[in-house]
Amino acid sequence: MKVLIDGLHSLLDAYGALFLARQRVVGALLLAATLCDPATGLCGLLAGVSALLTRALLRLPGLPGEAEILNAIYAGLALGAFYGGPPRTLALAAFGGLLAVPLATALRQMLAGPFGARGLPLLGAPFLCTAWTLLAVAKTIALPLRTLWPAWPVFPDWLPAASATALSHVGALFFVAHPLAGLLVLAAVLLASPLLALLAIAGGLLASGLLSVASSTPLSGLALLGVFNGALVAIFVGGTLAVPSRRTLLLAAGAVLVASALSAGMFALSMPLGVPPLSAPFVLTVWLASAALRAESSTFWSRFWLPVPASPEDSMVNARLASARGLASGSVALLPPYAGRMVVSQAVDGPHTHRGEWRYALDFVRLVDDQSYRRDGARLNDFHAFDQPVLSPADGYVVACRGDIADNRPGEMNLVENWGNHVLIDIGAGLYVLLAHLRRGSIKVEPGQRVAPGALLGRCGNSGRSAQPHLHLHVQRGPRLGSPTVPFHLAHCLIDGREYALDGHPQEGQSVEAVLNAPSIAAACAPRAGREWLFGEQASEWRLAAEVGLLGETSLVSSSGGRVQASSARSLLALHERRGSPDRLLDAFVLAFGMTPFAAQGLHWCDAPDASLLPLPLALRLARRLRHPFGGNLESECERSWDPARRLWCQRSCHRLTTALGEVESESIGWLSEARGPVAFSLVVDGQTIVDAALVGYGNRGDHGVPAWSAAYPQTSTS
Repeated sequence: MKVLIDGLHSLLDAYGALFLARQRVVGALLLAATLCDPATGLCGLLAGVSALLTRALLRLPGLPGEAEILNAIYAGLALGAFYGGPPRTLALAAFGGLLAVPLATALRQMLAGPFGARGLPLLGAPFLCTAWTLLAVAKTIALPLRTLWPAWPVFPDWLPAASATALSHVGALFFVAHPLAGLLVLAAVLLASPLLALLAIAGGLLASGLLSVASSTPLSGLALLGVFNGALVAIFVGGTLAVPSRRTLLLAAGAVLVASALSAGMFALSMPLGVPPLSAPFVLTVWLASAALRAESSTFWSRFWLPVPASPEDSMVNARLASARGLASGSVALLPPYAGRMVVSQAVDGPHTHRGEWRYALDFVRLVDDQSYRRDGARLNDFHAFDQPVLSPADGYVVACRGDIADNRPGEMNLVENWGNHVLIDIGAGLYVLLAHLRRGSIKVEPGQRVAPGALLGRCGNSGRSAQPHLHLHVQRGPRLGSPTVPFHLAHCLIDGREYALDGHPQEGQSVEAVLNAPSIAAACAPRAGREWLFGEQASEWRLAAEVGLLGETSLVSSSGGRVQASSARSLLALHERRGSPDRLLDAFVLAFGMTPFAAQGLHWCDAPDASLLPLPLALRLARRLRHPFGGNLESECERSWDPARRLWCQRSCHRLTTALGEVESESIGWLSEARGPVAFSLVVDGQTIVDAALVGYGNRGDHGVPAWSAAYPQTSTS
């Protein structure tokens, strides 16, 4: 019985995989849409079942998103649309399911390449190979065609012809050009992702308009083919393979134009052969875009494509979260290139030298009592910044350095050798970090040497265009000194002694200092494989365990099946991408510890967790959806302070969410032990306590040769 249920779940997941749907009701709606034409729907269903059985018999692992099952279903739908449902067609559909599984597995290896080096998405390549094979076999064995293209239905009297045509075009996404099928497909897409529904409609309309303008007498069936491929291109280029943005939408529009041209050309060429293009224009267009527009071609596209396809709502929420946490696209993250605290004497767009192509740069001086020097400032040694260690702000390779230029006397400048003594570090992707105005003879590295963050490069000096000892930092495109600069930000630092920043853009006069990690907190919070925490809430217990996936990703998995990704860097623990079963305790845990710096000091920072983590009554959930139809983020302010009575760090976060009914405020509190990590957490929404949990035990599940163990922990109330 369990095998049948699992098989049904896999089938429904495959039907909904085109729209990256999490809800199986989406797959059920799409299955119902295909059955609006029983012959077509039955062929698709039979191909899907055959693919499931073939995968099980061959002992092959499932591809991401049930890709092989989806491609088999599509091949069966195409066969049924052209040849109906007589017994020979059904047998051929079952053969298509058998063929699609090894084809999908082999094509994925060919397209991705070793370690994903080629990076081409699988898309509908297995479907095309399987469907063309099935249609060719059907023609060879003389199966009778239903028509040259899937039959158009008689429109219901109550439905205007324009609306019926539009809905039929939507239904054609699943090879059933019927208004009812289109209505079910539209409902499924809206449930899975409203933004994908808009993209599909826009892509189809754009393709239809382009083809009607280009040809005064369009060929029969070309409009349907163009809409089919245009909608798919808009869905993938504009929605699932990249984060929706102005650039993404412009590229999607251009891709629809290319796909429309390919649809017209391939349709004309294929007519004499009797083999329809199907989704070939869509596949070729997306391959063209993903192969040409990548980091190897231009840094402009270095962070454009998503590593894993995602729904546009999820990708936009994750992009806003990444931006708040210092992972914003288009900006390079650097650590402060010194120890201790320094002050920005000239910021980005500074009035003196940070202009034009060199606008993205920072100058640092060291102040004591608001002065950069002691005594009368007549000698270099009088300046607090002089001879201070200069550290590498990133990982990379030294490509150039110079250390023989004399330091200027205070108030004088060398306008011939502007950069003075310097170190240039290649950090990859065509980007280089320059640290300039170093002290003569202080350079400790040489070209070709690899440097890690924090490695000693030299000492601060007063060489080049520098009137007083200071440190110049910028990121440039290209290895030539003076190349145009690009945006960067300072990560894992304190601004003005209090504000913790993973995306720091300090202004002139602000102080910046590196945050020192506390090894005890890092060890206690790091989610090592096998680690378990047992929390108690009222009379129930809740377990959280760390698991490591096939690709090395770490997840925290709750006893109720909830899951969240856990990224543990050198400076903090970050929780993101909440998945799995509903779990209010896991949601509250993420809100309390979603970003946990490994620093034993008072801090303040901002975050932007997914708004869906906040447990709300139905009315407020609807109001949130109205205000944020494509997903939203909370505005969170977080503060950490030491509680001497409990000898714990208190991490307090205030979350704000704007809905159509007004603003919702909530507060989460997380308690951190330097020995055990998270020991308690709570969540209060609009004055009502939703969660109040405390650690009661911890341990390790063990492994081969490593015994499992557990220990009790005295409960700590969060109130």
